[in-house]
This record gives sequence, structure tokens and C-alpha cells, in this order.
Amino acid sequence: MQRLRITFAKRGAARYIGNLDLHRAWERMLRRANAPLAYSQGFHPMPKMQLASALPLGITSQAEVVDIWLRETVRLNDLLTAVADVAPPGIEAFDITAVELGEGSLQSRLRAAEYLVEPDGYCPEKMLMQSVKGILGRATIMRKRRGKDYDLRALIDALAVEVGKNDTVALRMRLAARPEATGRPEEVLAAMGVSGRHVHRTALFFVDNPD
Repeated sequence: MQRLRITFAKRGAARYIGNLDLHRAWERMLRRANAPLAYSQGFHPMPKMQLASALPLGITSQAEVVDIWLRETVRLNDLLTAVADVAPPGIEAFDITAVELGEGSLQSRLRAAEYLVEPDGYCPEKMLMQSVKGILGRATIMRKRRGKDYDLRALIDALAVEVGKNDTVALRMRLAARPEATGRPEEVLAAMGVSGRHVHRTALFFVDNPD
């Protein structure tokens, strides 16, 4: 048996594919690519695969990760090329590596996610920097999710303003993405009083690569 890790981007119309449908899309892609998928045991065998982290609808990404299990060893570049040939618009697989069969699940090892957010409307750099300073200077930011109180501030690992070409400004935020606690970019924006025009996930950080 072989366990492979595929890194892929999710852009364009694909940003509106939900997590369950994305799982099904990967199953179809791998079958069309003639990958020798390994299946679970039981009355309803399912392909053995796992996505690292659900991506909220409307958010694009260049850092999505899926692990798949195969019955037999394949050539990595051949499989990556075959998957790329059958991928739907907006999904682009660009890296594949072999990992140890006994390695922990992606979800259990995930620690944080990084996002780049383009503010909606007129948001001058000075105003954003003051808002960021205010957020980072607070000891707690209590919020409620699904009827339960939580501290949003504890989920913000990093938050900064970036100035790009033509003096465009954006927010880069690194938020906790642990099994027991997940930070969401829209909640940070709400706490700042800022609307986001476009949110893009740029990186996922796992326990073995926390930096």
C-alpha cells in the first residue's frame, strides 16, 4: 500500500465547491486517472482519502492538501499528470509526495492556516494598521459561535497589513486551525469592522512544519 499527499489550488468557480462535493470530485478525478485506490472495510467501502481542512465557500486557495491511499505503488509524476488531465476547472494539482503510512491524520496535525484578504471599498493603509494594532493589543476578543462563547484573540497567531503594487493594501492573517479551535478570517474582519472583497488561503501549517 502507498500513501500519497497531493497539494492543489482551488480557484475560480471551484471556490463554490463545498467540502463534501470536493471529496467526491477527488474520488472521480482519481478514478478517471486510473489510480489504484484503496478502500475502507465494511458494508459501504469508501476510497481512503482525507482532506486537511474544510475551506469555506467563496474562498480561494493555493495550499489545499489531500492524502490518498493506494493498493499498489505508482510513479508520482505519472499520477500527477493524469490527475491534472481530468481535473475540473478551478482545481489544479501541482505537487505530490509519498508519506509514511503510519503518519497521523492531516486534521490532527494541522495547527494554523494563513490567509491574504483584500478589503472591500476604500481602506487606507493607516486606517488598517490602526485597526490591526487595536486587535493585537487586546487581551481577549469574546465572540459567540453556535451558542458557545470563545476568545477570538487566542486564535489570531499573526495579523499584518501588506502594501502591494499600485499601493493596494491587504491583510495577511495566520489563524489557529487546530481540531479543538479554528479561527475564521470573516470573524477577524468583523472584529476589525472591515469587509473583505476576496479571501485567499496561502498556506497550511502542520505540527512538523510550524514555521
